[in-house]
Amino acid sequence: MFYVKLATQNIKKNRQAFMPFLLSMTFLGALNTLMLILANDQGLTKMHGAEALQQLFGFGAVVIIIFSVIFSIYTSSILDKQRKKELGLYNILGLGKRELARLTLVEMFFSFLITAVLGILSGIVFSRIAYLCLKKLLAIGTEFKFVIQPQTLFLVLGIIFLLFVFIYLLSLVSILRSDPIKFLQAAKEGEREPKAKWFVALLGFGALGWGYYLALTIESPVSAVIKFFWAVLLVIVGTYFLFTAGSIVILKLLRKNERYYYNNKHFIPLSGMIYRMKQNAVGLASICILSTMVLVTIGTTASLYFGEQDRIEQNFPRDVMITSVAKTDKLKQDAKAYAKKQGMTVTNVQQLKASEGLLFLREGQGQLKPVIRGSFSPNDADRAVNVVLMDLIDFNQVTGSSYRLEKASDILVYNNDKFSGKTLELGGEKLSIVKNLPRADELGNLGNGVTPAYLVVVRDQSVYDALVNKWYTTKDMENYRTPRYYLNFDIKGSTDKAKRLAFVRGLSRALAKDNSGYGIEFKDSYRQSLKIFDGGFFFIGIILGTAFLLATAMIIYYKQVSEGMDDHDRFVILQKVGMDRTEVKRVIHSQIMMVFIFPLAVAIMHVGFAFPLIKKMLILFGLNNWHLYLIVTLIVIAIFTLIYYLVYQLTARVYYRLIER
Repeated sequence: MFYVKLATQNIKKNRQAFMPFLLSMTFLGALNTLMLILANDQGLTKMHGAEALQQLFGFGAVVIIIFSVIFSIYTSSILDKQRKKELGLYNILGLGKRELARLTLVEMFFSFLITAVLGILSGIVFSRIAYLCLKKLLAIGTEFKFVIQPQTLFLVLGIIFLLFVFIYLLSLVSILRSDPIKFLQAAKEGEREPKAKWFVALLGFGALGWGYYLALTIESPVSAVIKFFWAVLLVIVGTYFLFTAGSIVILKLLRKNERYYYNNKHFIPLSGMIYRMKQNAVGLASICILSTMVLVTIGTTASLYFGEQDRIEQNFPRDVMITSVAKTDKLKQDAKAYAKKQGMTVTNVQQLKASEGLLFLREGQGQLKPVIRGSFSPNDADRAVNVVLMDLIDFNQVTGSSYRLEKASDILVYNNDKFSGKTLELGGEKLSIVKNLPRADELGNLGNGVTPAYLVVVRDQSVYDALVNKWYTTKDMENYRTPRYYLNFDIKGSTDKAKRLAFVRGLSRALAKDNSGYGIEFKDSYRQSLKIFDGGFFFIGIILGTAFLLATAMIIYYKQVSEGMDDHDRFVILQKVGMDRTEVKRVIHSQIMMVFIFPLAVAIMHVGFAFPLIKKMLILFGLNNWHLYLIVTLIVIAIFTLIYYLVYQLTARVYYRLIER
């Protein structure tokens, strides 16, 4: 009973230390409840095309659990730090380490009860709101229902319990290693001036520069994925080195500038930061990394969501796209007949013949070498291009043009590879470019793939056959030599989404009865699957971004509270020697601004250098509109900066109240 009473009193009296801890743990409980309810939703298994969404929610749940472990360790370490003096006093008054361990166990038990109840209840409420938002984002029907499964709640309860067990074990280790005398004297010990570690600072700048270099020099989306991990790792390492060592080097260089340092606006904040940066650096670096994660996560997922229509139009210029190894006349007749039965009309029909996308590697300026996809190495990703061959008769017929090619070596070329030469060497054959075509819109989605694309128009079918027979000689390469026939058309007659989806599914079944050797894709089916994926991805981005944002705010708050407690006596002395309240506020404002503008500025710099890398990676998802990504990123930065400023204002007030006489 003694421990219960003492534990409840400690929690009440130390609200300033316990409240942020309990709020953060409650939020983690709510977040896990939300993600696990969504990940275990049985309605997702009944939804057409929701497999990717289910995997996304499962991935999000795992990320949230990992984030919960990391963030709970951080918040508990801050709580332990703030209570060292109190526990040291208890130890001096007669409570041994065993008794302190029991007291901490009771405190953790009460904290667990509060967190579990409030976390799960608030998580259920947020889940209900999330279901409504998801239905709006995904445009789905009644199969996606809000159902609370008892096993999910027990799983959340188990996660919260394990988190508190882990936190208690860390606290127990701290208590067993503690020295009560040192705890009581820790606040009175002066902070030694940190040394300027030039070598570590240079390593930090070097790692940061290397990471930026990778981000700026990556050429293809495939290599962007391969090198993304290394770029991120280098930037994280560089950021921590920059804050821990580089910041001290910069501050000491500022101190050497007498005009800047011996100024009443800069003297106190700068001198204090030099002594305190040793313990501030890790927290500031964490704020910077988390801020970068918020900006990148929400910026990319929002761009994919709002760029959905662009991606649909790029990949599906027409409603139905059929690829066949034989002529498509019968497929066209069957499609028109089925559409007539269903009260629909086939319009804007396009038939063309061309090769499939042939993989080539750049050997030099205007030199392309054919390669078999099975022997393609990821190391060659930056050199890969996609080549489509077409004869002039088919090209003129489809585009309505009247180009002429006199020689067998004459070609027309369209490319999105920024190549504008007069000669193109394909697999050792030097071909003369009669004209560089400005666009190829009539030919569907050419050029919207992951790799740069070339459309090469040759004089006639005999030139076409001679080229592919030279490049692909063995029997197993016959597939590369065979041309493809394409049938693309629109369907008119209804704008209702459900009716159009039912029609295209019925059309697929009807064509399959009397035809073979073809593949068929529908814009409406693609739109539905894209809507589900992008909406779910955007939702995950919002959840993770909110989690990272909360972590950023909590680190800032903890830092301000810790700084305020440590700076209290220093500012009391300054006020006693004549500094008035206005000057104290000005010094506080200057110190906080110097500390917290730095992480935000570096985070925005990280996002700026990561822009080319992320732009390339978004191409893998079909988003080529980098202007949209730029606009969305700028909006996200503006909103985040506003929130960051509000957090700064609130925490500055807490800091001022702590140091005020």
